[in-house]
Amino acid sequence: MVSSIDVAKLAGVSQATVSRVLNNSEKVYAPTVEKVNAAIQQLNYRPNAAARSLVSRKSGIIALMCGPLDDPENAEFAGKTIAYAQEKGFIAELHIQDPKEPSTVFGTISKSQAEGIIAGPLVLVGTGVEMLETSGIPYVFCGTEHDGEGSFVSMDNHAAGRMAADYICGLNHRLVGWVGGSHGERRLRDRYTGFLERMQEQETQILSATNAIPDLDAVLSAMMARKDRPTAIVAGTDAIGAEAIDFLIAYGYSIPEDITVVGIGNSKQSAMNYLSLSSIGLSGETDIFEAAMDLLTAQMDDDSVNTVPNDRILPQLFQRKSSCAV
Repeated sequence: MVSSIDVAKLAGVSQATVSRVLNNSEKVYAPTVEKVNAAIQQLNYRPNAAARSLVSRKSGIIALMCGPLDDPENAEFAGKTIAYAQEKGFIAELHIQDPKEPSTVFGTISKSQAEGIIAGPLVLVGTGVEMLETSGIPYVFCGTEHDGEGSFVSMDNHAAGRMAADYICGLNHRLVGWVGGSHGERRLRDRYTGFLERMQEQETQILSATNAIPDLDAVLSAMMARKDRPTAIVAGTDAIGAEAIDFLIAYGYSIPEDITVVGIGNSKQSAMNYLSLSSIGLSGETDIFEAAMDLLTAQMDDDSVNTVPNDRILPQLFQRKSSCAV
């Protein structure tokens, strides 16, 4: 089925511009209107009437979507993005993805009356991105990438995984446990892929637990019960890293003397004294949330934005008390 994103790609304009043309916006330049209409005719595109009516409405709403807020990265995304939306005079509408039914949130948000959508870390399922593309509502992913045509602003998660591997190998660890999350989350999949590639290049042995982990204690127990137990644990997120530290301390291990723990994300919690988790992430001076909001509002309001800009930002190492050399 032909979507507005296909029309935008053929015409060389943004999806938001296609939506404005469909709704007879007087702000669109005549040559741009001609290009879009020519693409519509060539592709025989038939716009969704419901989506058009939603986009034509100035609701003053920006919809946000992310995973459960018990993950610090999701909580930070929600808090900061809501604040920036309100600063720009919008009402923020928050949609939380249900891990048991991850596809539901896409169907709900694609019918929203929002003028724009910002998506944080999510499990991307089947037609999820396609629903966003065919909704006619401009959208930007923040903190993760995706396989669709829309924009994103994110830490380079693949580079973060490689950086974690370089750091661990530089500390002379040669048997390392990786504890990640669902590969349905692009950010986590990219982190693990980068980590795995670099560890294989360094010929370092990995014990990995990926995808959904219903019982982290059981996974860590199995790793630590080995005769050749790992000397370091790398976690796909800081939240998982914090859980790993809690488990290890509860079972009498000293951090980092007995085992090093490293997270990815550089959440606020990771720098707190009680945790002091070494982490790979973005510095406090890099605000991907404001950048994503600026990108979204530019796509909503500026007809000169005719390309799909993406911003992949290189992370840094933040060495704290949870890691040391062997």
